[in-house]
Formats: sequence, structure tokens, C-alpha cells
Amino acid sequence: MENSSYNPYVTERIHRFDGALAGVCYSAPFMHCEQENTAILNGRNIISLHNQLPDTPELIIIPLTGNNLMRFLQDPEIYSSLQDENVQLAINYADLVQQDSALRRAAERFSFWLYDLAPPGTCWKNIATFPFSGIALTDEFFHDNYLKFSFPFLLESCREREVEVILRTPQLTLPAEHYAQLNLSGWQEQRTSSTLFEG
Repeated sequence: MENSSYNPYVTERIHRFDGALAGVCYSAPFMHCEQENTAILNGRNIISLHNQLPDTPELIIIPLTGNNLMRFLQDPEIYSSLQDENVQLAINYADLVQQDSALRRAAERFSFWLYDLAPPGTCWKNIATFPFSGIALTDEFFHDNYLKFSFPFLLESCREREVEVILRTPQLTLPAEHYAQLNLSGWQEQRTSSTLFEG
């Protein structure tokens, strides 16, 4: 049975710097489920689709924000398919701050990525103490900071905690080996000008 809510054109591919496909990330507006039921995400259909592909991606990143995140946190047990090893849930910093306790409880069973590393007013302790599996840097943040003295240490501290760090950008502007030297593990091919969580 075809999943009418799946659209291959709303994904952003995640690549390693050797060109290998590492995963896919969905855009938040397309994560709504069309059926009338208690589930608000079509995560099960997306995950089963990817598991049927001959080359299952290492990562399937599914963004959660707003009402979707609230419903997920109210009853995470109904989203058991999102506990698959290769599934990561993307959140933004504002939701991390607002839902800190509930997200920490959920992080005992689910894996999370942070998709806006340093918005204005960021408290680094919130990021450093949350058990993220990965962080995606925006193109703007990367270009504003990668030449600064402290930037490699920030990324190295993430790698020491086994947190993957990728760059979300429309295209790479530096040689691939330069990104790898900065402890980035890959890049996400940004297909829209908006942030991942905008509608």
C-alpha cells in the first residue's frame, strides 16, 4: 500500500565527505499524518519504507517541533518505531529549553539531534548536558565561526562525547578534507532557504 504522505522531494540527503550517502532528513511540515488517529507522525511508514531499500541509510532524521513534539512527549510509547537504531529525532534549541525535563526522559529511549546550535541567548550548559547523538550546524553559523580559535575545540569536545556534527548547507565551499580536519562527520544538502523547522 502506497503511503500518500511520503514525498521523496522533501528529504535532504546527508553525505560523508568521501561522497557516501549517510542518511536522509525530513522537513518538519511534511511529518504530519493525514489519518485521523492518535499518531501525529507518519514515522512508521517512513521507517518501513527505508528498511525495504537495498541500501538502508545509516541515519533517518525526523524533526519534531511545536504540536508534534508536544504530542510525542505526552505519549512517546506509541512511537516505538522511532526507537530504531538508525532513527534520530531532530529538535531545536527553543524546544530543548522549554521541554527540558520531558526531553531528557525521552532521551533514555530515543536518540536526538540538535538542529540550531547557537541561536541568540544560548546557554551552552543546556547543550553540553543533554545526551545528543548529533548536531547540525547551519551554513551561516559555520561560516561565521570556523576560522575562530575556539571553533575546533567546540567540535572536538562534541566528538569526544561521540556526538556527530554535520553541516547543513546548499553546497560545500571548502575542500572536503578541510571539513574533516575540523571534526565534521558529514554534510546535509540543504534544499530550501528556510530552517528545517519552518513551514
